[in-house]
Amino acid sequence: EICHCYQTIDILKQTICEDFVASEYQKANISIRQGAKMLGLTYEEFMVDFLGNRQISFINGTPQELEMELQQENAWLDKALGNRI
Repeated sequence: EICHCYQTIDILKQTICEDFVASEYQKANISIRQGAKMLGLTYEEFMVDFLGNRQISFINGTPQELEMELQQENAWLDKALGNRI
């Protein structure tokens, strides 16, 4: 029987769903937020628990995309904290 190593059919279904979400995330077909929603997890649970336990990086992007995102975050922080520094 295919599912002999799973205690219930629900555990097998959950495993298949999680494997699908992990695969789609790694292929950049879904975002962290979408993956979390699909699995009924919070954003943080998806990043830390789901991706972390599978040793899947939550950083997906080219070096150029990451640099642009860093610049955007720094600009946002400068604007948000500018009056407090």
